[in-house]
Amino acid sequence: MTVEELQQHPGYEHWMSLSHHEILPFVQDEFGRQGGLTRFYLLLNLALLLFMVLFGAWQVNQGMATAGMVILNSILGLALTLSLLVPVHEAIHGLAYKLVGAPAVQYGSDIRKFIFYAMADHFVIGFSRFVVVALAPFLVINFLTTLAIFYVSLNYQWVLLGVLLMHTGACAGDFAMLSFFLRHRREGMLTYDDVSRKVSHFYRRNPASQSEQG
Repeated sequence: MTVEELQQHPGYEHWMSLSHHEILPFVQDEFGRQGGLTRFYLLLNLALLLFMVLFGAWQVNQGMATAGMVILNSILGLALTLSLLVPVHEAIHGLAYKLVGAPAVQYGSDIRKFIFYAMADHFVIGFSRFVVVALAPFLVINFLTTLAIFYVSLNYQWVLLGVLLMHTGACAGDFAMLSFFLRHRREGMLTYDDVSRKVSHFYRRNPASQSEQG
């Protein structure tokens, strides 16, 4: 469905618009609702952090590593995620957009809030395709990082654990948006980005149209 078809479709109505400058408050609001997906995401982050603390304490106690090495290498992993992995993360979003049919992908950011995003201008997308776009970086990067942990030395294991922790935490926006889609899935929500205006528009099934059909 094209944007023009969506705008003229009698079964859909324009519901809301989200400025890309308002993404951070939107994410905070979605997590404040404590839906099932956001609770899972927060527990996942907590579980990963707890595992790292306990695993590190065990290694230090066994004389396999020093506390300084564990902390410094983990911090290095955090720094690598915030620098080198940011463009990789967004590039995977872009590839996922192309995979589900977007003709072109553009990228944007709000450096002051450290927010980055991939956009497919005027490409209408629904729940099933949005799942692919939203989760692709989380699944690909976290899978490859976890796999690599088993093939590197102890020092690099802690760098990769730092990467895993930071990247999981950096996926908050993706999980918030996916949680939003899940909450409104029954409304048949569709969305598209207007890159020039830096805004995303959301449409849902028109209740009046559904009543007439009923």
